[in-house]
Amino acid sequence: MDAKKTVQDLDEKVMKGKLTKVNERESYNTGVTDGNKLYNCKIIIDLYKDLDGNDLFRIEHHIDQNNNYHTIDINQYNNGFI
Repeated sequence: MDAKKTVQDLDEKVMKGKLTKVNERESYNTGVTDGNKLYNCKIIIDLYKDLDGNDLFRIEHHIDQNNNYHTIDINQYNNGFI
């Protein structure tokens, strides 16, 4: 499953009340290096938790709209724990 689809599926579960979403970080104008290129990105990090508060996923977005750059990094926690 691709990263965008995974995020959409998780957000749908949040909307249905099956998971909770916590915005851990949102920052602007952060330098991100990818290979030899430098991007000026907005960084968003969200934690998806089960209803008991256990961490399930950590999703990190790097978005530079001026350069059409958007990466999504997904970390899944085993057994819902860090």
